[in-house]
Amino acid sequence: MEEKRDNKEIRVRLHHIDRGNCTEVWEVQTEKGKPRRYLGRDDGYGPKEWYTLCDAPYGYCERDCHVREDLTLIVCDKDWNGVLRDGTDRERFPESFPSLDEACNEAWSKVVKVLPHVTHKGFGQWITKQSFLPLSQTEELNWRDSYYEEEASEILSRFTWIGEEYAIFKVTQRHTKCDAQWYEYYAGKTNRQEHEWYTRFFGYEYHDRHISDVLRTLGRRCDDIIRTAVETRTDHYYGRTVSCFMDEFIGYDLSHEQVRDAKECRLRKAREDYDEANAYYYKLKENEESIRGIELMLHCIRQQIRKMKR
Repeated sequence: MEEKRDNKEIRVRLHHIDRGNCTEVWEVQTEKGKPRRYLGRDDGYGPKEWYTLCDAPYGYCERDCHVREDLTLIVCDKDWNGVLRDGTDRERFPESFPSLDEACNEAWSKVVKVLPHVTHKGFGQWITKQSFLPLSQTEELNWRDSYYEEEASEILSRFTWIGEEYAIFKVTQRHTKCDAQWYEYYAGKTNRQEHEWYTRFFGYEYHDRHISDVLRTLGRRCDDIIRTAVETRTDHYYGRTVSCFMDEFIGYDLSHEQVRDAKECRLRKAREDYDEANAYYYKLKENEESIRGIELMLHCIRQQIRKMKR
């Protein structure tokens, strides 16, 4: 005679994902007035076992013991609507549902096939090269990680996980200290709350500008440096002299030599950028389509460089 099982059912919904412990923390639906209980599930590519948690949801969320095999878990969305069933008995539930990372990766794999230029490599070096100023180590980190803003966001595809809609996003970012623009690719909820960030980052897409664009920018930069003077004003509240150059604070109570050096270091950086662009230009010299119209531009920039050296 076949053994009869008395399978108990409980309802659970996702509370949060503890990335540090690779654990999904699930809230158990309890009767009003009863203590809250929480379960955990592996957040990764392993067997995805369910277990009880100690010190949850905001403590260490330590694993206690495995959930009984005769227990059926009704996995719900945020409003306690049942979406699917799961458990630890692999005869009844041969395979657990995918983690959020797995769902994101599956959706991304369908999109990335037509995005050959997306990469994790080289972005830091590329964006740092867009600076016209010599950067210290701290300034370089700020230039790379802080001085940008999201300009636009486009949905490339949509998918659902535990009853909630997610999407693959193409996000246009623009640097706030220069004219650099690039794209970043993420997975995230389509209905994110204020200050809620994307769920998963996949990579950057950036492109070196055409040599003619680089030379035009360098020309404008050289012209701006030549025409702009260091501004000095007195801060009457603190009784100090403040010096700024091209809307950038450069120091308090600077001597004439320090003011001159602040401007000259920017001129040196502009010359270095020009020399690098000029060298690249000569590599393209045999390609007439790439250099058409650039000769005159180079002549003008050379004149500007000569003025700076005087």
